[in-house]
Amino acid sequence: MSLITPSIEVLNLSKIYRLYGNPYNRIIERLPWVKRKMHREVSALRDISFKVEPGQCTGLIGKNGAGKSTMLKILTGTTFPTAGSYTVRGRVAALLELGAGFHPDFTGRENVLMNAAMMGFSRKEAEKKLGQILEFSELGEFIEAPVRTYSSGMAARLGFSVAVATDPDVLIIDEILGVGDISFQRKCVDKIHDYKKRGKTMFFCSHSLYDVRQLCEQAIWLRDGAMKMIGDAVAVTNEYATWESQERDTPDKAGYEELPTTGGENALQPGGRGEHPRVMSAQLIDPNTGALRHKFAPGDDVAVRILIRNGNQPCRLSVAVGVMRSEGTLCFAHSSQLENLTFDHDDCIVTLTMKNLRLLSGEYNLPVWLLDERGLHRHHERPVEQKLVVQNRTRDLGLFLQDHEWKIESLAAKAVT
Repeated sequence: MSLITPSIEVLNLSKIYRLYGNPYNRIIERLPWVKRKMHREVSALRDISFKVEPGQCTGLIGKNGAGKSTMLKILTGTTFPTAGSYTVRGRVAALLELGAGFHPDFTGRENVLMNAAMMGFSRKEAEKKLGQILEFSELGEFIEAPVRTYSSGMAARLGFSVAVATDPDVLIIDEILGVGDISFQRKCVDKIHDYKKRGKTMFFCSHSLYDVRQLCEQAIWLRDGAMKMIGDAVAVTNEYATWESQERDTPDKAGYEELPTTGGENALQPGGRGEHPRVMSAQLIDPNTGALRHKFAPGDDVAVRILIRNGNQPCRLSVAVGVMRSEGTLCFAHSSQLENLTFDHDDCIVTLTMKNLRLLSGEYNLPVWLLDERGLHRHHERPVEQKLVVQNRTRDLGLFLQDHEWKIESLAAKAVT
């Protein structure tokens, strides 16, 4: 049992919203003689439990409507759960809707002092914070102007500066890394990384899987109000990206000739031979065990097992396999004809093993082409039955993991020599 007290502790948390057809139904429902419900219930969160240890950065991901905003509102105390409990220990600062708590008719200075008082700071402490906020926000003389005269970027600058100046123990962040211009965005990111280095606890909600991977050790995936997955940030974002890709992309098989799928060795049983050669089935397998497998990591060996039936007048054949992104970009393709490997068997199994996979995270379609011995005429084309899912456990970005090495030389040192 861990002796460390979590900074954030959530236990069996649920939140149900009541939606009314019009505002009057809310009042009518409370009348003692009205026995029927005048609302419908929407479950925003269902039985959520997790812990965030001190100094840990936890990411929160999920589609719009998954319950992320509700979770943040509960943790910051702006709404309350329907069931379950939560505890947030230490001073809390929330970077949610930046500037939303400012009074538009007050000046920037007055809003800062008011927020400081609400946080429990003395007047002397508030004045000290004001100097830090003014320096960080770069608002200059505009700090004396009413907030209603600020641009949205200026209000966001002030909001971020006020939140981080409180030096909280727990920082709750909601998609705010796009604040202001490029130089100020960099200051914000540097500030967040500084909090991370100082061992502050952070709870970070974002649609940017890159930001979640870079900032967080742990991630939580919410789906339809329930916790779909919790664990290592890289593993969770990989699973989420794969699921999101499947949701977004509807497989388009218009380019393939549809044939009944027959798996395993039964696909090569005698009988049913047509006039032309055909790919009877194509499957992703583990090259070491021969078992079906579609999830791999960079560096793994991947195999495609293809069951081929020649025509009633057998001819010499070759086969090619491509790896294609969902939008149609062909990453690479291998052809047996280019390596002088052709065959004229009546029935056969062709296995392509791709050593040391270099692809990075993503989901890929694998088309199979059955060609003549010259690789020119296409007898048949069909996809591998599973999509290849690649999940890298590192922070590398892009499509391929290219072999590389770094070298840094000082020009000043070279000039001296």
